[in-house]
Amino acid sequence: MNKIKGIHFYVNVLNMMSIIKEEQEKDEDLKRTIHRLQTYFCGFSKLLSIFGATLEKYTGARGHVVFEVDEDDIKDEITKVFKTIVACFIYNNEIFNTISKYSQYNYTDFKVHAGMDYGSFAWYEIDEFKETEEQTTIGAVANNSAKIQTYAGKNMIYIMDRLYKKLPLDIKERFNELTEEEMEELSGKIKDSKIYKVEYSEIFDVDTMEEIREELKTVETRVNDEANKLKIGEISFSGATKRINFSKVSINNNKKFDGGVLCADIRGFTKLFHKTDGNLDDLSDVIKEIYSIMGETTEEDDGVKVQYQGDRIVAIFHDFQDSTDYRIRMLRCAFNINEKIQELAQRFDIQEKLKQNNISVGIGCAIGNIIATRLGSNGNKDNIILSYSSTTADKCEDRYADSNEVVICKTLHDEIVAEVANSSSNEYEVLKEAFVAIATTGYYTSSLLLTEFVEKVREKEQAKASQKAKELFKAGFIKNSEGESVNVQTRPWGTRYE
Repeated sequence: MNKIKGIHFYVNVLNMMSIIKEEQEKDEDLKRTIHRLQTYFCGFSKLLSIFGATLEKYTGARGHVVFEVDEDDIKDEITKVFKTIVACFIYNNEIFNTISKYSQYNYTDFKVHAGMDYGSFAWYEIDEFKETEEQTTIGAVANNSAKIQTYAGKNMIYIMDRLYKKLPLDIKERFNELTEEEMEELSGKIKDSKIYKVEYSEIFDVDTMEEIREELKTVETRVNDEANKLKIGEISFSGATKRINFSKVSINNNKKFDGGVLCADIRGFTKLFHKTDGNLDDLSDVIKEIYSIMGETTEEDDGVKVQYQGDRIVAIFHDFQDSTDYRIRMLRCAFNINEKIQELAQRFDIQEKLKQNNISVGIGCAIGNIIATRLGSNGNKDNIILSYSSTTADKCEDRYADSNEVVICKTLHDEIVAEVANSSSNEYEVLKEAFVAIATTGYYTSSLLLTEFVEKVREKEQAKASQKAKELFKAGFIKNSEGESVNVQTRPWGTRYE
């Protein structure tokens, strides 16, 4: 694992999950949206190849883009990066949203926003059991870009202070610092850094914008061809009667089901990555163990890994033939990841590799309707889940989960409460007691570990068995060795067994 200097930017369709939420009960509308998203990704990938950028992966409706930069020519390199990100906005607004095949219908336009940061990162190749190889980048530069992108408005680009300081003067003067009110919206997620903003159309002069548009002519041809090639009638949805296998999922064979999304993020790891070059081998060993824990724990509870994203995993859980309740399996997995990461952090050999620094985990879980698919152009196809519950799980983890906590949404908590009222499930009774409200946010938190959960469930079972025995004894009934009821009530003339 070697450090590289570069720029990460994330371009996201900010209204995609709202579109999905509105259409989740309308399969024909959903088919058209997936058709459009596939076309969008194909054009996006073509654009990046023209401008020399590297696509790390697609997640949901977001492209993770990486530029390695030459420090000796950084001003020109940064200008090239900004031409690329401006091209992404022009592509969406002026090309994709005006595709003739789509414009004849009353489709909601895609709206995009972006976040950027500059710094050190490393490519890491994950060679996991039972999985194909997957690449991700490690480093705060990716995390920061993702976080600030979330808060940027339509057509806006947010950048971190360390990128701002590297900008050529003609680009720098176009940016404005975020106001105190805008910074408060980030809820303290970005610390010790100013953040700057600009609307994409204000970065370059008219001539430069026209040059960028000219370079996008081949992209326009590509997306129109893709839009016309894809057939709505060939896109289908089916339920998930077996555990999802992403290798068998495609735009023509999408899965649609009710399920849960789990997001687990390691806290404190990327900070260590930036302290020194000397510990990269040690950190590589640690992240390998983290991936192993996350992947194997998800597998143990019959979950399905969607993607690794830096030091983070996104996984889905659903009911299928002969499976147990997916909600319980998902939360068992969350408690297990929490416990195993804490155990990992306390190991002597890991402490040595971390130079006595601490790592922890924050986990978010949400439930809802999920669409699982694989989208993108050849060579850039990624596992994609389209679900409002994915956004909610991300919010549970990112905004509300403190170190070594599991946070769930109100919908999941309400279902836990309903299960307690309508059944005699020991697991749900423990879950109801384990999660407490985070003020009036509508989110609930727990620091329960799996061994504690299992023990509490066992205690519930024993308590109920003991209570049942007392009730039977009081009623005068016991069970013999064959499990048959025996009346042991006394009679006036003595004891008689029947």
